Amino acid sequence: MGLLWKPAWIYEKPQLDHPGHVFPRRRNCLAEFHTNTITTPNDILAYRVDGGTNDNPTILLQAGVTNILDIQTYPDHPVIIISPDTFGFYSGASPQNVTNLPISVVTPSSGFPTNLYYVCSVHGFFGEIHFSVPPPPNTILQIRVGTNIVMTSTGTNTSWRLIPEFSSNLVGGAWAPVHSYTNDFANGTNTTVFSRLDPICGPNVFLRLRQEQN
Repeated sequence: MGLLWKPAWIYEKPQLDHPGHVFPRRRNCLAEFHTNTITTPNDILAYRVDGGTNDNPTILLQAGVTNILDIQTYPDHPVIIISPDTFGFYSGASPQNVTNLPISVVTPSSGFPTNLYYVCSVHGFFGEIHFSVPPPPNTILQIRVGTNIVMTSTGTNTSWRLIPEFSSNLVGGAWAPVHSYTNDFANGTNTTVFSRLDPICGPNVFLRLRQEQN
């Protein structure tokens, strides 16, 4: 079973066909980007996020990284990202005024805007984007592949929640959360356990842990 090392927080585990295999190398996990999908189902005059049913919900993101807004709206509802202080385009968001492209939203780790707006440039309906401080560094110590996937990490505490995420295509920039998992934090070490992902994305998958404040 090979193992290709990607950027610091990413693990690729090709060919999950050797139960009990252990990846012992360490990699630091800093704040990672997060992907949210914005849609306008049935051409409604409102945005929906990540398949939810609430209109124009607040999107919560971490500062200090490049977050991705995957725009999949009808052509008459293009999305722009604006600053509340000037109501002009936020300089860290690109591209702007799109309906079927991902928007990268870049914020610094300090001195970041408290909030931004995602707005329909045609009709004016909008939602807010709120930013929180980056999480403390987290280090993945080990990934064990057996009946389940067991990820051991350190550098966190109970004020932050670790969410395992996976991707089978890094080019697309989209990460999906593992829907069912457990976290056990004890003596400075966190153990994250979830079912194998082969039925969802096949034998090749990239893994990471995203931190979210409780």
